[in-house]
Amino acid sequence: MSSSIINIGLIGLGRIGKMHAINLHKNLPMFNLRRIVDLAPDLNFISGLDKTHHSTDVDDIILDNTIDAVVVCSPTPTHYDIIKKCAANNKHVFCEKPISFYENEIQEIMQIMNDQKIFIQVGLNRRFDQDFVLAKEKVDAGMVGDIQTIHITNHDASIPSFKFLKSSGGMLFDLCIHDFDMLNFITGSQIKEIYVNGDVFIEPKLKDVGDIDNVLITIELENGVLCSIDSSRQTHYGYDQRIEIFGSKGLLAVENKSDSLYHFSDDKNTKTSKIKYSFIERYKESYVTELEYFYKCIISDTKPIVGPENILSAIKVASAGVKSLNSNIPQRVKK
Repeated sequence: MSSSIINIGLIGLGRIGKMHAINLHKNLPMFNLRRIVDLAPDLNFISGLDKTHHSTDVDDIILDNTIDAVVVCSPTPTHYDIIKKCAANNKHVFCEKPISFYENEIQEIMQIMNDQKIFIQVGLNRRFDQDFVLAKEKVDAGMVGDIQTIHITNHDASIPSFKFLKSSGGMLFDLCIHDFDMLNFITGSQIKEIYVNGDVFIEPKLKDVGDIDNVLITIELENGVLCSIDSSRQTHYGYDQRIEIFGSKGLLAVENKSDSLYHFSDDKNTKTSKIKYSFIERYKESYVTELEYFYKCIISDTKPIVGPENILSAIKVASAGVKSLNSNIPQRVKK
């Protein structure tokens, strides 16, 4: 790379795309956001990004020889073709999860990455959250002893748009994919078996797009650790994201984030500060850190440690989870 500044393009200007665009423009000076592509670009939003061009054709980014890397935030069904085009034009890719719903496509992307010698980093941002990184370090250091059980709570604050949900793959591929990956990240063990029980309790229209809004998941890891995941598409009190790791030496927990630790109780009521409302607020720092890491990988010519192989493992779990949900019996995860 001849310059320390990397010219980058962004494809897809939805909720995540806008967040990445703001970070690339304001918080990541090592990148120059040259162009945004979206089928229906928000011109008011783009006008606030000085010197950033826009269009509706992905080739305007992919075929531009002045652009070194691409951030892909378009709907998941578009990722496979976009990544292949980027690789053919020697562009490194940061792609939001999941890069595909299908194992064979992810395996092909892994082969393309090796053949073309380009980097593909997957947006598993929780691996860059300082609290989860610290939790992994403490587990690796033996602080909790031998892990026995893990419980994850993952409740979104509000249901995404139905336009998004139609191409999201459903709760297990969209919302819970992070939890499957987090279990692997924290423990270093793959998921062996999964049982999923879920239904629609909040928004009946979710059935029209083949989705549900609440699940309870039980999991057994290859190392024998038992895990549970409690996930919901909507809570009214904020983004509820917690993990509890129970071991032979004690309990390690990552709690919700709030603006303060304020807590007041009297004989009439109890008041506390509210937790962060959205996942974008909760993981604000990690979204910056993961792109800083992407930059370092490109500059140092180092393969990212968060790549297609990680999402492939999580996709296998999600696929087994869908089978379990539909059959109401536990399913072994394909190796």
